[in-house]
Amino acid sequence: MATKLAHQIDPDNQVGCMLAANAPYPRTCKPKDIWKARQVENQSYFFIDVQVRGDYPPFILKKLERKGITLPFEEGDRELLKQQTVDFVGFS
Repeated sequence: MATKLAHQIDPDNQVGCMLAANAPYPRTCKPKDIWKARQVENQSYFFIDVQVRGDYPPFILKKLERKGITLPFEEGDRELLKQQTVDFVGFS
């Protein structure tokens, strides 16, 4: 809603999000440690995916489903996410 409002106030406004995460390094070169590091990395990127792509990544939805978690989307929420993506991503 903030992105939508900012663009309504002034179409030249730029709204962004920021990724402030360190690259996770595996504890060892064992495949299970490398896989865990990738999972941690994906967790960081998932927040950006929602804001940039306007949808939740399928792997996150599946993970939540396996845990019995359903996101409480109201009517029109998914369309709003898709239509009001950010204009840029900042990195820190």
